[in-house]
Amino acid sequence: MTRGSSAPAQTGEGEPDAGATAGRRPWAPGDREQVAVVSFSHTIQHMYVASLGVVYPFALADFHVSYAVLGVILGAAGVVGGLLQGIAGIVRRYSTRFLLGMQNLGMAVALGIAAVSPGIGLFAFARVFGTLASWPQHPVGSAHLAKRVPHRRGLVLAAHTTGGNVGTLVAPLIASAVIAAYSWRWALGLIGVLMALGSVITWTRVRPAPRTGPAAERSTPGAKAGATAVSLRQALRRRQAVAILVVGTITAAGRGVGVLTTYIPAYLRNALHLHAITIGVLVAVVSVGAVAAPMVGGHLSDRIGRRKVLYSIYALGALALAGFVLVGSDLLVVGLVGLCVGMFSFSEQPLRQSFFSDAMKGVDARAAFGMYFATQSVGALWITLLGFLVTDVGFRAAFFTMAGSFVLAGVILAIFARDAARPDAPALS
Repeated sequence: MTRGSSAPAQTGEGEPDAGATAGRRPWAPGDREQVAVVSFSHTIQHMYVASLGVVYPFALADFHVSYAVLGVILGAAGVVGGLLQGIAGIVRRYSTRFLLGMQNLGMAVALGIAAVSPGIGLFAFARVFGTLASWPQHPVGSAHLAKRVPHRRGLVLAAHTTGGNVGTLVAPLIASAVIAAYSWRWALGLIGVLMALGSVITWTRVRPAPRTGPAAERSTPGAKAGATAVSLRQALRRRQAVAILVVGTITAAGRGVGVLTTYIPAYLRNALHLHAITIGVLVAVVSVGAVAAPMVGGHLSDRIGRRKVLYSIYALGALALAGFVLVGSDLLVVGLVGLCVGMFSFSEQPLRQSFFSDAMKGVDARAAFGMYFATQSVGALWITLLGFLVTDVGFRAAFFTMAGSFVLAGVILAIFARDAARPDAPALS
């Protein structure tokens, strides 16, 4: 290549080098705002799950039920909610604003119902109802961002995840303070009100990409020379796409919202016997790592490739998850290991999601992400299995299982997947 040439560097696979091309293409007007607004909607969604995670130990004590029962409830809710995400490609007639706005109001209502539940029956109904309401965020929000900013999808999908993790950070602090002062019911009620108010931003600021100009050009299937439409069925014949989906069902045992927001507070309360405020602070420390790390990982994956970053996350995440239940009860050490859990366990999802997006070149964005999250619904069964492990064996067995899932995922990724289309290519249509 001659000096000053704008042609991208090539790798051995004939694709443009991520480090040579990522970040060169400019942001179109409105891109950054949409990343911020859709990520804020993700913040609202995570506030729902994270506040419940802090509440579970106290609610279960009041209802006199075990974590095995909770695991069954959450597993069923997760499977149903995950399968619902598969309809994202079918409901393309509904705007992102409508779907995310209805979602956030629905979750606020679910928290209100949970707050007044007299027993586990209505509480379980509220939890399932909230899951049914919350399905659009991941497939619809991710598709909205990946389609609008395809040349930076590692970064924008990481920003989307980070927005959710902000909710995971804030909600436990609010919930634990209200629980300590009043009760878990008041905590859910207050967060439900905050979520309803926050949904106003979703309704008013989520907007489609312009039909003309740079953003529209980038989002069009034919915007890049040689880009062609591909059916979802054709794309799913690609080996790396299948491998990524399989890996996702495995790592669901130890990543992010759901499993960790349920069993970390439970471990701190029932195994270490900590006070509600202390639990809230330590959960917040985990979430600090979850806020900081995904953006760094997403940026690096755009530069050096997805697999290299994922290998590091799987290795370090496995060590952190196992270490969390091995370091004892010293609060400083628990906090430091918890920070590492947040950094690595919560960073895996957006990177694997970007990797899948690379493999879905030419596929409709909502259809691709709908399939992605629907297949991950199988992984929701992990939360049920872990509930039985906690009840019958103990927290160590559960966290060791989480750590082992990361190790197995890394092995499968090494054997069956490779970096697909480079991040600068508009993978989704």
